[in-house]
Amino acid sequence: MNQHKQRTFLTTTVLIVGALLAWMGAFTFVYVFAAVACAKQFADTQILGIPIVPVVTIATCVVTAIVSVVSLRKGLALLRAQAADEHERFLGFVALATSGIAIFALVLLVLPPLVMSACRT
Repeated sequence: MNQHKQRTFLTTTVLIVGALLAWMGAFTFVYVFAAVACAKQFADTQILGIPIVPVVTIATCVVTAIVSVVSLRKGLALLRAQAADEHERFLGFVALATSGIAIFALVLLVLPPLVMSACRT
């Protein structure tokens, strides 16, 4: 019998795909927000001299990056744990890999609003 605390299906699933789900939510939110900002013509609104779409994109990506880093650290801890069995280390590796992918995808998500206008005129 495993001496480690048994994980439920939900906690295992969140550990494995939580960062990717957070990225997916951020991706959806950012692009829907940009579309609404363009359609309702408030994309030119500025916050601290920066257009609203890049501000919202950066804020969303920062929050999502925090979630991804927490998941990455949890995966790294499981991968490095001396007392962990191969199942725990595998979960750690998958959490680490998916979190890394999510962070890379966040970088790709934040770049377009920084280099181009949100709306085509």
